[in-house]
Amino acid sequence: MSVLEIIQRNTLSSLLLMRGYNVFLPVTDQGIDFIIHRECDGDLKLIQQKSRWTIDRKYLGRNIWVAFLSREEWYLAPHDEMIALESAKGTTLETASWREGNQYSRANLSHADELIYAPYRLRADLGDCDGTGPR
Repeated sequence: MSVLEIIQRNTLSSLLLMRGYNVFLPVTDQGIDFIIHRECDGDLKLIQQKSRWTIDRKYLGRNIWVAFLSREEWYLAPHDEMIALESAKGTTLETASWREGNQYSRANLSHADELIYAPYRLRADLGDCDGTGPR
């Protein structure tokens, strides 16, 4: 793991802790980098951390959430919903990268996508069982 990955993991962990989650790191990496749980509402998520917006066929149907960085902001979104959002746009899933390589990523969200993903943006000042936490 690179120094940058460690810094990003710690930044993401801090944001999750500020939202009331306990952060657990699996001993082995089998597609899940974090398991988070919030005691007050029982919310439990399996998270794959990425340095950019990424979808991958190997995460389909596994109830995995993707934590990704875009323009210095962290987002946490359900992987399969990310696929559905791309399918509705009708572009990404037609690329050779997705069809043949089984994955697709982009460095940053477009400004239009930032609006779509706004509910998934992780902010330190939100959440902890008052109804404003991530879905």
